[in-house]
Amino acid sequence: DNRLQSIILKHNKTYRMRLLENRANVAWPIKPVALMFGVIFAFSAIFNASLTTIYNSQRWMTFDDNLLLSTSSDRSTTAVLTEKAQSAGDEIANKTISHSSEASTTPEETRIAPTEIKAEAEEIAEGKDANKEIPNFKRYDKVVIVTKIHGPHQWDLVEQSMCLLHFAYNHKVLYDIVIFTADMNIPKEKIESLEKSIAPAKISIVMDNIGFQEEIAALSPAKREIFLERCNVTNPVNLTWWSNCPTRVAYNWQAEFRSVRIWEHPALEEYKYMLWLDSDGFPSRPWEKDPVAYFIENKGVIMFDNFPQGQAREGHILKQIFKSFNDTTACNVKLNKTKGHLQRTLFHDEKQICNMPLIHGFMHITDLDFYRQPKVINGLKKLLGNCFLCRSPDDQLAVTIPAVIYAPEKSLDMRLHGFDLKVYHNMHFDGKGNEKSKPPGFARRWAEFASKDFPSAANGCKVTQGM
Repeated sequence: DNRLQSIILKHNKTYRMRLLENRANVAWPIKPVALMFGVIFAFSAIFNASLTTIYNSQRWMTFDDNLLLSTSSDRSTTAVLTEKAQSAGDEIANKTISHSSEASTTPEETRIAPTEIKAEAEEIAEGKDANKEIPNFKRYDKVVIVTKIHGPHQWDLVEQSMCLLHFAYNHKVLYDIVIFTADMNIPKEKIESLEKSIAPAKISIVMDNIGFQEEIAALSPAKREIFLERCNVTNPVNLTWWSNCPTRVAYNWQAEFRSVRIWEHPALEEYKYMLWLDSDGFPSRPWEKDPVAYFIENKGVIMFDNFPQGQAREGHILKQIFKSFNDTTACNVKLNKTKGHLQRTLFHDEKQICNMPLIHGFMHITDLDFYRQPKVINGLKKLLGNCFLCRSPDDQLAVTIPAVIYAPEKSLDMRLHGFDLKVYHNMHFDGKGNEKSKPPGFARRWAEFASKDFPSAANGCKVTQGM
């Protein structure tokens, strides 16, 4: 295609420039003027042959996946790339740079192989214009769809959400589904109804706690004392999920579970990739492309549907982030709209603490192994400290901080990478403030547009939620 041709032309131009440079450095044995033109042409032929030998002896280096760069002209580029890789602060973002120890000896070794051109094309196309061919709805191993409710009163939400997701996407790949809940008293017939609507996908309903009073009893003395003080009681016996300490305990529990506990939960230990969708997130049409496949093939650590959604600005939280993540903070956090990933400036000075824009937590794809790393999970636990049910950190802060600090270039924006999914959440599509549902409310919009926009789900899902 035109992009590949331009790359080939660029290399050919580089070769011609090097030929001219070498020609300037090679002595041209000129005979007296009286020599015949035929003799001159003979010497010219010999000279061109010598140039080829000189050119073939140039040394090359390897960069990442067989992308070849000339050490004679690109040392400055290599230095920049090395510095950029080191600044990412994480082995996931870093690239390995090595130099060839031997010079090439044959013309074949100095040619630009097709694999080298392809590698450079992909390097240039990094971000929203990536040309890498992604399998269309291929089922990958160790992928799970995850959501959470508090109990039976939210079942209709999650049943609607998972049914719509099935017809929008999961019927093509049939990934397992895990639904976490704080209360297992969900009627059997309701569970069977969801299983039937999205068969043959596997569903697991998982208790996400050991019981409210049992969780309190398991606290360390310091955590327990702080918790009871916040609840303004000396004995927790009368506390429930619906108590205010000082804000609603049930809501604070989902924040703590999703920010810290989820990464090491036994129900997810066999999986590597998680597609998270809030129980009140509703796909409104079929997905034309596979975001999970794209995420896996591009080795992302997180891919989010919306950024930013609020920001961390409280001074005590920002200072705690600094202390929890190896005396590191990130400033100037924003989207690189050309390449479609996050970028930031790291500081190791507490005086440089900055507000942090947050990834919208309602929908994202994550590499679970990235968030399970000791430096990540331990940092999140330090950030939580001795607080129980404090909603600090919440899920948005927890997915944002490690990605921004350790792997911003692997933190991908769905829209900027070509995924316009139109998932409804809180009156808007894909979390975008300027994309409000019309008419307002998912159920009202569904009644008007479902048969045209999403006929398969219109016939397969019961839609009553999202007024």
